[in-house]
Amino acid sequence: MLKGLKLLRSILKFVSLALLLALSLINALVVTSVVRDSGSGWQNFALLSALWLALLAIHTNFFFRKPFIAKPKVPFSFHQVPDGRAAELQEEAKNLKNLKEIDADQAKVFATAIGRPEQFRRRVVEEYTPDRRTLLRTATVDIEIPRRLEVQRDDAEVYLPVIVNKKGDLLDDFQMQEISGEGVTWLSYRQYLSLVARVLRRLLLAAYRLPEGADLPEAAAKAELMALHAIVRRTDTRNPVPVDYSGADEIAKLADAAPALRTVAVLFVRQLTSKYALVVRVKNAAGRHHKFRYSFTFTPAVKFARTGSKQRWSVGGFFRLLFGARPVALNLDIANASTCESYHLHVHAPNDLYLARQEVVGLDDILKRTAEKAPTMPHCRFRRRLGQPHMHFYSRFMPAFGPEEKPMVRLHFFEVPPGSVFRATLTAMAGLFVLWLVGFVSSRHADPGTDAAAFLLAFPALAATWLGFDSPSRKLLEGTLSARLSMTVTALLSIVGTGLFMLHRVNPSYNWPQLPSDVSFFGITDVAWAAAVAAAFVNASYIAYLCFIRTWQYSHLLVKPLD
Repeated sequence: MLKGLKLLRSILKFVSLALLLALSLINALVVTSVVRDSGSGWQNFALLSALWLALLAIHTNFFFRKPFIAKPKVPFSFHQVPDGRAAELQEEAKNLKNLKEIDADQAKVFATAIGRPEQFRRRVVEEYTPDRRTLLRTATVDIEIPRRLEVQRDDAEVYLPVIVNKKGDLLDDFQMQEISGEGVTWLSYRQYLSLVARVLRRLLLAAYRLPEGADLPEAAAKAELMALHAIVRRTDTRNPVPVDYSGADEIAKLADAAPALRTVAVLFVRQLTSKYALVVRVKNAAGRHHKFRYSFTFTPAVKFARTGSKQRWSVGGFFRLLFGARPVALNLDIANASTCESYHLHVHAPNDLYLARQEVVGLDDILKRTAEKAPTMPHCRFRRRLGQPHMHFYSRFMPAFGPEEKPMVRLHFFEVPPGSVFRATLTAMAGLFVLWLVGFVSSRHADPGTDAAAFLLAFPALAATWLGFDSPSRKLLEGTLSARLSMTVTALLSIVGTGLFMLHRVNPSYNWPQLPSDVSFFGITDVAWAAAVAAAFVNASYIAYLCFIRTWQYSHLLVKPLD
């Protein structure tokens, strides 16, 4: 049945394409007849054109648009973790042998690092490097265990979360290493879940002041099971549902538990209900810094619309993509700023772009709050110098962000002069001069006696193609729409000029429309040539003005003193 439908669709597509081609040929014959007969029969041409456009729209929508935007078939069925998995983890944690592998101090270190990462992360440095369609994100995390949480046994090992990522998110080309010189062990996902269960059991035992191997009160055991069930649950990214924090809420209701440890457990469970951690096991050393570096590639959401618009697509954005111009604005998430004391964000753009504007969106209300145990109000700043391809954002003592708070750094880059705008200016000027020269001569002598003008008129089109689209784009941030449009206009005007020259050459006796006897456009009296040269003049003037403005902006940023 499925093969039959595919065959029928292929046949219909072939028939539809054949009809389109046949109508195109018929329209070409009809329009030739209309021109030859001085407009007679234009009604037939209009009717056939309308029929051709309607068939083209139906063909495009049915055979291209609908199949492309249709929701793809799910390649794999989503399977939730069985309900019994949480009970298995709970039983593992009850086992005294398993529980002895991690003591109460180790549990407090790991749980606090999950719930209060800013108390462990001294510095986070994030770097972004644009690629063809992606961004390479590299982060260096400096972790120090607070002395109040130090593990008593010198030979013990501690578990530290290096990354806490949203459930369901994949990290592409992910690499992680420890850079302080000592070997470390990264936990697998199974080991991570086992560790989480044992840490939660340790916290609840300590909160109730119970010895190892003791049974938790019924309410605490029920809350523990609900929390483990929420932690092990997978997230279906295709059909997202609200996060269920009932496990953390049940732990918060344990009135007989020690408040401080209960709070640690609640924060621990709430974080891991919607996220997962990549955990490393390191040697215990209080006051010692552990440095880790990780990198991964991610694809940013590209917006082809005006800044501030809720739409992600616009007609201008379509033309920007059509002409090969890439977006020159980046919106970068700074969620890690609230997970550390000191946060640095670096962006390394290509050398042919410079930073023109930089701002932070969604941070005003956050800066009015004070982070827990922070000595001062939050502080942040940009590197003030503009005009270079590098950006540096710095913040310190940033408070925790709310669920709806998603501050972002917004950056705007321009091309470094001379760039595509300068090349477009040269091409437009050359096209204007050639059009004017040939038009000036042709308006006085319909047949100059040489075909050199045709070769001259072809030069701007070739130059525009070579300078504007000489190599495939390999960068996420590239080009300007103005330059690409100007080169396209130059090429089209060059083709128009070639057509005018050939028409005047083959029919020199025809009475071509002329401007009034006392009027000329740069010495050109022929109306058609004057219109072509006027369009070239507007194109060259606009792109030259834009080139001047961009050059002034860049030079102004280079010499602007820091205020």
